[in-house]
Amino acid sequence: MKINQKISISIIVIIFLLSLADNGIFTIGTLRVFAQNTDFTTKTALHVVLVELFVREGCLSCPTAEFCLEDLAWEYGTSKFILVQEHLWGDGYDTLETNARYNWYVGDGKKGTPDVFIDGLTKRLQGLSCDCVEGNYECYKDAIDEELTRLSLLEISANKNIVESDYIIEGTVKNISNTPLKDLAICGMVGKEGEEPGLYNYIQDIFPFQNMPTLLPGAAFSFKFIPEISLAPESEIDGEEEIFHLVVFVQNTITKEILQALYIE
Repeated sequence: MKINQKISISIIVIIFLLSLADNGIFTIGTLRVFAQNTDFTTKTALHVVLVELFVREGCLSCPTAEFCLEDLAWEYGTSKFILVQEHLWGDGYDTLETNARYNWYVGDGKKGTPDVFIDGLTKRLQGLSCDCVEGNYECYKDAIDEELTRLSLLEISANKNIVESDYIIEGTVKNISNTPLKDLAICGMVGKEGEEPGLYNYIQDIFPFQNMPTLLPGAAFSFKFIPEISLAPESEIDGEEEIFHLVVFVQNTITKEILQALYIE
């Protein structure tokens, strides 16, 4: 056989063997060529919008914001839009956590109520857009609808269980995108429900952040929270049954964007 023919055959054989190696069929010497399935089928999940309304008793503009957002919360339902109301500055419904969270958002910036944060710092609407209720309703609705068009990169699952008379919130966060996600933390809130405007879901307990490692595509992180306030379903104060609302959410601790939220029934 001619030399040129031998060289051609050798090249073909090498290409064929490398092709087999690339498909994980065998090992070449100490190179240990193998195939690792890094393909990840991206899933899609509906994005649940979390709106934080910061208010205080005595604020003349707050009732308009409360009325509009509470109406929208009833209209959309918690599978699309979760509203929490965080009171500030010693108005009788505030807590140390709600004040600290507002300061974390605003820092040295302009403060005042009503102040609305849609998915964290994704969008902030401070004050009212206009004097009429209808105009503010449409302004909030447009902002919420815009956020609802986003697909979520994460999937949250959680439930509440009773262990030795304590409620425990347990669940997982899963990266359903094809991109590693970092700088994330899981958090949650417990709200009480009152009959007056501004008390639709006013927050009384905010869980500490649980920082998550970088989540690779398909990876999951397990979490557990124990609320500081009692969630007994039939606890009574002044003869009235208390109603509680639970929400967990994933937030970027650098950008302060909320990526996904879940209302726990």
